[in-house]
Amino acid sequence: MARTERSAAPPPAMPETAAGAHPAPPPLVRHRLLGLPVDAIDMDAAVAHIAAAIRERRPLRAVVTNANKSWLATRDARLRAALEAADLVVPEWATSWAAGVVGLKGVAHVGGIRLMQRLLAEAPARGWSVYLLGARPEVVETLAARLRREQPALRLVGWHHGYLDEEAEAHVRRELADLRPDLLFAGMGSPRQELWLQALPRDAGPLVTLGVGGSFDVLSGHKRDTPTWMRGRGLEWLFRLSQDPRNLWRRYLVTNPWFVARVLAERVRRA
Repeated sequence: MARTERSAAPPPAMPETAAGAHPAPPPLVRHRLLGLPVDAIDMDAAVAHIAAAIRERRPLRAVVTNANKSWLATRDARLRAALEAADLVVPEWATSWAAGVVGLKGVAHVGGIRLMQRLLAEAPARGWSVYLLGARPEVVETLAARLRREQPALRLVGWHHGYLDEEAEAHVRRELADLRPDLLFAGMGSPRQELWLQALPRDAGPLVTLGVGGSFDVLSGHKRDTPTWMRGRGLEWLFRLSQDPRNLWRRYLVTNPWFVARVLAERVRRA
């Protein structure tokens, strides 16, 4: 089976300067919400923890948690284990809302795509190297071309689509071991991306791994981004549903009511 792949030769590393270095991250506080972990962090804290891991050359697995992932984790013990084992559990809006309802403090809306955008913006000045894994061949190729055009200083060391047969997976693993990127963004959808990253040994090459779902489609321009006025107000799901109702109706119209009911029950239980 044919596959699309390409790797860019890594530009020279650019070490962080003292003026541009991130401050030490705040202590990580982990809560339990609907039986699953979530960290009390905001965007700056999430970036600070990731920056510290890269600076210290310490592998870090970051996962994003939301209503759909909570629903999936009740049905997939492997996904639950991946969430439990993560070093950083990043909340999206639904998780942040739920934390507020049940009285958990400091769980801010961060989200996978916004965190990826922030890390990509930080990467050139920090000298961080980046690898993209996921989406359809034409999507990841477009995203790679766009990043190289718009951020020429970004150390984009490689990319590969997410349709991995046995041969392609072996190729990706070899490439990650050779390139050893600081940041690996996996846009393969849940639970596949979490399970794939969980199975990747911590010494397999990438320092920080983050599953970002459908972010490649948006950042490449293949899908529209959520309008600014809808972000952070709990309306992102409605926009995504309007863009792809055939594939997303179950995720939002089944899992969202389930999630709200579970959160309200949790509030009563904690009262």
